Amino acid sequence: MTTVTAADRRTVIRLVLWVFALYALTMAGRVVSGDGETMFQTTRAMVEREQLSIDQRPEAAVGRGGRYFSKYGLGQSVVQAPFVMAGRLIAVIAPPQSPPDLPARFLVGLTNVLVTSVGIGILWMIAKSNGSGSRGATGIALATATTTLLWPYSRADFAEPLQATALLAALLAGLILHEKVLGNRTRAGLGPKSTTKWGLAVGSAISVAFLTKAASLILAPAIVIPVLVTAWYLALAGTSTPSRRGLTGAIALLASVGLPVAAAGTGQALLNWHRFGNPFEFGYGDEPSTGFTTPLFDGIGLLLWSSGKGLVWFALPAAVGCFLQVWLVRRKPIIAVVALSVFGTELWYFSRWWAWHGDWSWGPRYLYVTVPFLMLGWIAPLLAWPRWHWTFKTVTGLVAIAVAGFGFYVNVLGVAIDYGAYYSVVGNQLGRGVDVRDARTVPPFSPLLGHQWLLQASLFEVFGPSHKPAENPYRYRYPWAMAFPELVPEAPERAYGFDLWWAARRGTSRFLDYWASLSAIWIGVVVAKHLPTLFRLGDNEPARTVPTTPKAS
Repeated sequence: MTTVTAADRRTVIRLVLWVFALYALTMAGRVVSGDGETMFQTTRAMVEREQLSIDQRPEAAVGRGGRYFSKYGLGQSVVQAPFVMAGRLIAVIAPPQSPPDLPARFLVGLTNVLVTSVGIGILWMIAKSNGSGSRGATGIALATATTTLLWPYSRADFAEPLQATALLAALLAGLILHEKVLGNRTRAGLGPKSTTKWGLAVGSAISVAFLTKAASLILAPAIVIPVLVTAWYLALAGTSTPSRRGLTGAIALLASVGLPVAAAGTGQALLNWHRFGNPFEFGYGDEPSTGFTTPLFDGIGLLLWSSGKGLVWFALPAAVGCFLQVWLVRRKPIIAVVALSVFGTELWYFSRWWAWHGDWSWGPRYLYVTVPFLMLGWIAPLLAWPRWHWTFKTVTGLVAIAVAGFGFYVNVLGVAIDYGAYYSVVGNQLGRGVDVRDARTVPPFSPLLGHQWLLQASLFEVFGPSHKPAENPYRYRYPWAMAFPELVPEAPERAYGFDLWWAARRGTSRFLDYWASLSAIWIGVVVAKHLPTLFRLGDNEPARTVPTTPKAS
């Protein structure tokens, strides 16, 4: 790791604050999913009753004493707790709300806004320390924040943002450890306390991811690759064969990583026993052993390029970044191997899962955690940029702008329009209930086309000459009208409107409308004003690279 300068610190702080402001401006300000409602109710139970049981819900399972418990990890519910507590405080001092937990529901929407913003800052530090330079790292971070799945999911209440941020933190700690050991190959000035400190950091971050989503454990081998390489160098201790002293240091390092993970596993087992009377029962019944029913290659194709869930469509910059990892592996092998391992593991695991789609959700939800890792592939062209001819730079720059532009437009669709509103048209209004299988694989029903249709209809409703639904020219221009004329939605106008906290509830209160609009304008001005400043700090600082890993002698 290169030394963190004062300019670096200012840049990453400004970046995190800017991303936080953008996400806060575009958040939903409510609980948007069934999973989120279950985790929110669990948070309320912890805060208000010091219990974990909740009312019966589809996402809950029957546990000990006939009570219902969430099937999900406690990580997201714990992180949400301060926001729920603040919402309760506001509810006490503010006029009566309907429902009474409205302030808490609004503030909980900031959870993933904050978590994802911090993750973007961690991503910047990883990119910067691996040779992209300050401006290059800022470009990668902003592209990840605005042209991929991270933006739409910052306004949702799934656990994937916290899982991804924790794993990024584990990777950063592992890279710092790796660089410290490489910079002190003779181990002069690098005592065991230094290595175990960073090992504990790696293990603690993996533990947070595991307690948030137990499936994170399958990614642990990929995340600890820098630690494993470091342990090997410690074992060799500058010789061709492992020494006793070196082996002791390597074992101590690996133990420091494993200790927090073991503690988290013990805690999860106790939690499972408390909820379901079995340390190995997570609430999913026999699903873990019987749920992998999708043919592997079918699932891979569906997750990568299906019209309604394909990574290529919903996060094109990340898909390009995956190919760039092959280029990056020659210059930064550890970063590239970690990223490709995370991607390959998640793709293999969830392509066989019966609910590979993760519905109701925007795009390939189960590949979300891989997106920031894949975006690190863009370090490769930044490293090669100084050696290129200006014509090649121009062509590459135009391609990058086109890829980023497509990703930005796609995810603006996911931010501006509620995916649940579109799915309610495809499912409920067409007589399919909650089953939205057509939206996953049949191109005319793709959410990309559906959200574009609803965006046009919503714009006309707000700015058009008539606000009557029957006079909206887009009412029956739904994307499947030509291919399936017999499938007519009964009331598509129910899905109109922008799902932004300052626009979604217009007319409910003149007082709230006024202050919500004023706050949104102020945040928007701040976001627009400070965007150029993100590239000013460190402008004159050349890109610096981490020393390449030497071959073992």
